[in-house]
Amino acid sequence: MQHRFPHAGLNVAFRVAAGIVVLFGPSGAGKTLTLRTIAGLFRPQKGVVRLEGETWLDTAHGVNRPPQARRVGYVPQHLGLFPHLSVRENIAFGLHAMPGAVRRQRVEEALALMHLEEVARQRPDGLSGGQQQRVALARALVTRPRILLLDEAFSHLDPVLRSDLGQAVRQIHRRFHLPVVLITHDLDEAYALADRLVVLEAGQVVQTGTQDEIFHHPATLRLARAVGMRNLFPVTVQGHSLETTQLRWAGGLLQTPRVALPAGTRVWAGIRPEDVLFVRDSRPLKHTHNLVEAQVAEVHPAGASVLVLMKPASAPEQPLWVRLPPVVAANLGLRPGLRRVLLLRQRGLHVFSGENAPPLHQEE
Repeated sequence: MQHRFPHAGLNVAFRVAAGIVVLFGPSGAGKTLTLRTIAGLFRPQKGVVRLEGETWLDTAHGVNRPPQARRVGYVPQHLGLFPHLSVRENIAFGLHAMPGAVRRQRVEEALALMHLEEVARQRPDGLSGGQQQRVALARALVTRPRILLLDEAFSHLDPVLRSDLGQAVRQIHRRFHLPVVLITHDLDEAYALADRLVVLEAGQVVQTGTQDEIFHHPATLRLARAVGMRNLFPVTVQGHSLETTQLRWAGGLLQTPRVALPAGTRVWAGIRPEDVLFVRDSRPLKHTHNLVEAQVAEVHPAGASVLVLMKPASAPEQPLWVRLPPVVAANLGLRPGLRRVLLLRQRGLHVFSGENAPPLHQEE
């Protein structure tokens, strides 16, 4: 599927192959407006929407298919369930033009698919949040859509329910080979579900790519912070070898995959907390680059992980965050004041070639 539609500061262009595409970005970035344009609920001043070679919107040629002709399954953020109708009636609502036998068969299939048979006669206000989400998904799927659009449909649920429904969306995609476009603010949800991410800021596409491309090689410093790359620091390009680039940092020399920047260039580098490792004294290292002596400053439990703030001995003003599984943190006996050696994974280092670093500090 292809989308391109600028409007009042919104300038979005991306393609959706068969898979799950996640729109990610801050509030006001244009994510919901993008979904509404695909669904035919909003007409931009200029734009094109095509699905499998079929044009749904082409403002230059006067094409604008109405929503009912696009066969879109759309689940809005607040679900839009009818409170006076039962679960079965809510699911059947979009099938009023079909023969009764076909309508009943479709509804029963949707109830079974979403495991809603036991609550089919209940009204939405008597259901749990997860069940309401399943009703909304069933209603979107019962019309046999050609694309499924989800506007932060799971945002108000607890993490366990979000995970369960995320897996349900993945199963729906696999079973029906249905392209899905999903909006989320949740990094874990984006990473778990997305085959491809589209990052929006202020109505513009900042970057598109796989989860690993976005999370480990973000296009801008602002995006890096948004996707959890906590360790960002100014560096100077020292030189190059055939496959690597050497960077001079306040904490020492670093080696990273080769970047096309001349020696002496001041830029920013970044690395995710999970790509900073503690070196065990009992394990000999194959190399000596990217090693940093540092002291534990703070230890913060963070749900399924532990975040450790480390202050390099040669640059305590430029601390490094490390993310560890709780069992590993416990085994290491980490506590403030403890001195350890860190290894910054070469493949985890990312250089922001378009972001100029501040002037060189005297300490460097």
